[in-house]
Amino acid sequence: MTQEAMDNYLDMTLREAYYVLTSTDDPWPNSFQPTKKLKFIDQLISYFQDREDYERCAVLLKIKNTVTDEMENRKF
Repeated sequence: MTQEAMDNYLDMTLREAYYVLTSTDDPWPNSFQPTKKLKFIDQLISYFQDREDYERCAVLLKIKNTVTDEMENRKF
């Protein structure tokens, strides 16, 4: 597989992950701990920042804040 094909596959995969994550359904597998969720969201944000797709970054940041808030609420 060429590097270009691999890059295209990665791009398609991460865009699909974004669409799943921003859907109205709960996208998270039961086994995903909040820290894994945050790490995954951070990786997506980094990917879209590199592509200067800041609108998607803003949406992902809102989701990240929701996950962070859920973590904080569980502590109490």
